[in-house]
Amino acid sequence: MLKPIVRGRGRAASRVVKITTPVSLLGDLDPERGTLAGVDISGKIVALPYVKGSTVGPYVLWGAARRGKAPLAIVAQKPDLMLISACVLAGVPLFQGDLGEECINIDLESGVYDKC
Repeated sequence: MLKPIVRGRGRAASRVVKITTPVSLLGDLDPERGTLAGVDISGKIVALPYVKGSTVGPYVLWGAARRGKAPLAIVAQKPDLMLISACVLAGVPLFQGDLGEECINIDLESGVYDKC
């Protein structure tokens, strides 16, 4: 089970996109293409260690959500206030934990998941 930080509603099943290094929402997220560090995250579950960088980052994630290019959910090993703010603003569920699975089916409210 993952610890819910920003809860969503319903369930989501998706391939997990694993980003192994810290990223900046301002510099690494392209809100028009839905890519993070050059990897397509639109409509997928993203697992990452943590984010770094600017207070403008939450608005970049919001811009991706507004265009329909945001991830279904984000799982961070170390969520911080910047990432929490970004997910609240963009309406993207956020969980704390570490994912080893390639594809999961997750309850966006509780964080309970199983493999696809």
